[in-house]
Amino acid sequence: MTTLNEPIAKRIAKLFRMLASDFDGEVLNAARRMKQQLIAEGLSFNDIATVIENANGEIEERKYSDADAEIIFAKGVEKGRTEEARKQQAPPEFYDADGSPRWYEIAMFCQQNSAQLHSDWEQNFTSDMPSKIIKFGKPTDKQIPHLLAIFVKLGGYYDPKTTHLHR
Repeated sequence: MTTLNEPIAKRIAKLFRMLASDFDGEVLNAARRMKQQLIAEGLSFNDIATVIENANGEIEERKYSDADAEIIFAKGVEKGRTEEARKQQAPPEFYDADGSPRWYEIAMFCQQNSAQLHSDWEQNFTSDMPSKIIKFGKPTDKQIPHLLAIFVKLGGYYDPKTTHLHR
């Protein structure tokens, strides 16, 4: 059986629409030309009926064309490249794929590197954060800027344009 590709489908659809003419001669001519077109493509009216039956009753004005599919594919490729570039900038151990911070991992990084901090307050803050995150799930709105500032000071990466803070 021959495949009903886009150019063939468009030609047959044009002839099919001509069947709605108010003039009998045009209707007969459209039916005759459609039959010839189908035979030339190795198709039959039964094949067209099968296509209609398999449409699940959905009437669509227009399906995506090959050009539309290429555009959608190109956009997907570009989105994938952007996400990969962001992953390279923001190590995956500290951020989820959507850019959400992994608070516990950030807090543990800060705690493990707290010897580099000069402020007693920052050292105390970072030593308490992992247990607070385990207990409460995430830092408070007041704690978030302090934790991120210490994280960056210790060499972590934070970009407010790509990082999504779910408060």
